Amino acid sequence: MIEAPVSTTSIDDVTDRMGRWSFVWFLAATSLGYFVVQLDVSIVNLSLPTLRDYYRADVAVLQWIVNLYTLSFSVALLCAGVLGDRFGSRKFLLIGYGVFALGSLACGLAPGIGTLLLGRVVQGLGAAIIVPNSLAAINWAFADKPQLRASVVAIWIAFGGAALTCGPIFGGVINAVASWRYIFFLNLPVCAIGAWLTLRHVARTSRRSTPSQDWLGQGLVLAFSTGALLLIVNYDDFSPAWRGGLLAVSALALALCVRVERRHPHPAIPLEIFRNLGLQKALAYSGLINFVYFGLVFFASLYFRDDLRMSVLMAGLAFIPITLPLIVGNLLGSRMARTHGPAYTVKVGFALMIPGLCWLALPWLHADYRLMLPAFALTTFGIGFVPPMMTAIAMQSIGPERGGMISAVINFFRQICGAFGVAVFGLLASAGDASASYRHFGIALALVAVLFVVLIAFFTMREQRARQM
Repeated sequence: MIEAPVSTTSIDDVTDRMGRWSFVWFLAATSLGYFVVQLDVSIVNLSLPTLRDYYRADVAVLQWIVNLYTLSFSVALLCAGVLGDRFGSRKFLLIGYGVFALGSLACGLAPGIGTLLLGRVVQGLGAAIIVPNSLAAINWAFADKPQLRASVVAIWIAFGGAALTCGPIFGGVINAVASWRYIFFLNLPVCAIGAWLTLRHVARTSRRSTPSQDWLGQGLVLAFSTGALLLIVNYDDFSPAWRGGLLAVSALALALCVRVERRHPHPAIPLEIFRNLGLQKALAYSGLINFVYFGLVFFASLYFRDDLRMSVLMAGLAFIPITLPLIVGNLLGSRMARTHGPAYTVKVGFALMIPGLCWLALPWLHADYRLMLPAFALTTFGIGFVPPMMTAIAMQSIGPERGGMISAVINFFRQICGAFGVAVFGLLASAGDASASYRHFGIALALVAVLFVVLIAFFTMREQRARQM
């Protein structure tokens, strides 16, 4: 396992050398991108019942409103990071802000569901450009200070946590007093400010020679992911023959992808990264956390409105004590890691999150939000400790010249697992009355908790064997 030594360089030391306001504006330029990407997740999830009523859509369409964004985001990450490494992370961060703003404008003006779905794809492409290149800019700015870089990455992730908290508030107010279209128009000034700050406060990086793109590998990843999501989301709409065909296509695409990636000199997903124990943990833990968190938020967005009969404003307020602990966990985890290291911080996160999942799985909570709230808060508080440390560990395992590519691979796995979480938990949201729906939701949470325990035991044994060798 990759351990992080205690940092002797503080953020105050760096701001004294580079200028406090220069540091603040640099941090804002890189972090506003992650803020707007995450804001779009929470604000749109809360607005799903409104979009369902406006477009007369079913749950499957609502899942695609979420998953087309996540799918295009995750797959495009594989090339966006490498292109940023080649042509400069600053340039691509600016492009990402522009593309995301364009997609947001298309969603806000969408006359029909088709235009909205297309706009979500464009937003996902913009998000894919923003995320790895904002991380790569941080990686380059603090290339010689890995522990400080871990702290800055934690702040970057905390911006995303802030967006997850603000999203329900903004979404609830907007849907209560104005048109749902403003949930997308809200992104436009954020992208404009982020682009302006990037132009002024993010340094240019030189053009670098990078490998050619593995377009076939990326296409096969897209084919596998799309086929599998179609099978899960639209399962009831397909005949047995179509289900079997989609399953076969997805399996074939996955097998061909592995074959291509093994033979390609510069694969979209370098399979050798799976040999690194630290990266294995980062992929497994971060992916499963996104699976359960994205699915949990999607389920709760519909459950609060449909089964607990909350107004849109009340549902927005109900999400605040669920998402706020996530930010607190991010910030406390960052401070804890500087003293005790990422490994200890991750253990603390799991010690909180796994009991929270088991508590939330109890079926008798289904009728009362007040009973659910402590379990929701404990779960998200624990989740807040883990992803920053996993991201920091992954970034520390490579040099800054490959920062865009590695961060893209890590975020690809996180996002694609989030899409599958929405697909699976979306099925649970339409599984009958409130009692049956929540019972199935609880079974899924309990299974995820068991899987976390199995993964922890597996990686602990691997680490013990590595130390003995």
